[in-house]
Amino acid sequence: MKKLQKPRFLIEREEAHKAEVASVDINKLPKPTNTAETSGPKKMKDFGNWQPWKTLAVGLAGLVVIIILWFIYGATTPDGFLSNPQEVWKAFVRAAFETGVLWKHMGYSFSRVLIGYAIAIVASIPLAFLMAWYRPVRAVVDPVIQFLRCIPPIAYVPLIVFGMGVGEGPKYVIIFIACFLTMTVTIYQGVKNVDLTLVKAAYTFGAKDKNLFLDVIVPSSFPFILTAMRLGVGAALTTLVAAELTGTTYGLGAMIQSQASNLNFGVAIMGIIILGVFGIILDKILLFAEKKLTKWK
Repeated sequence: MKKLQKPRFLIEREEAHKAEVASVDINKLPKPTNTAETSGPKKMKDFGNWQPWKTLAVGLAGLVVIIILWFIYGATTPDGFLSNPQEVWKAFVRAAFETGVLWKHMGYSFSRVLIGYAIAIVASIPLAFLMAWYRPVRAVVDPVIQFLRCIPPIAYVPLIVFGMGVGEGPKYVIIFIACFLTMTVTIYQGVKNVDLTLVKAAYTFGAKDKNLFLDVIVPSSFPFILTAMRLGVGAALTTLVAAELTGTTYGLGAMIQSQASNLNFGVAIMGIIILGVFGIILDKILLFAEKKLTKWK
């Protein structure tokens, strides 16, 4: 069979392209540069933590700036709603060391927070695992959880007081509700988002449901349990004031409300600061536990 030849115009085009390529001087071409304008930053963004001493130094510097601004505000607006730092410090010394009533307020409040929080942990972990493991449980419980989560805990106060009275029980229940809803949703999402590759690998090696649950699901969702516990602390403390609306004489929330109503803002701000400090301490404890217990992450 006679071999087909390329058309003349294709041959001419190829020769012209080769001549054009041969005429290019590579040394005269501009070299690529790595700049923020052309190809982004030279160094990849680091989302890791700072060195501890840097974090502490910058944090203390920020705290000093806030205190200085507070001093300036107190000096320039003596009739403002924020008492100056001297008044807050005097209120702390008087309540803590002269009358000692502060420790009584703190004891009542922190016991309410810890009891309601502990009950929420015990209840939320198994329910979250049941929701993730069994579809019928999820179908029944999840809409209820999502509905209740959209309602602020303070809205339950009149109903709980009417049903349970004004003892310690209603305070535990209100704090429990706030913590329970937050922790259940967080743990459920953690269990639901377990890496399917691990699940498939476990079944490939012949794991049964019991082995899958204990050896894959629980370890993989453990970091989410600790995260849920940290979120629960915040929910418990932010709900404390609402919980102590059920009627009480002692407690930081009750103290803040009564002193603010009497325009004694120095004591009220002192109580707010104590709640914040206690929350930070609990959060740091849980964060330390998370780092120690989840080194394998």
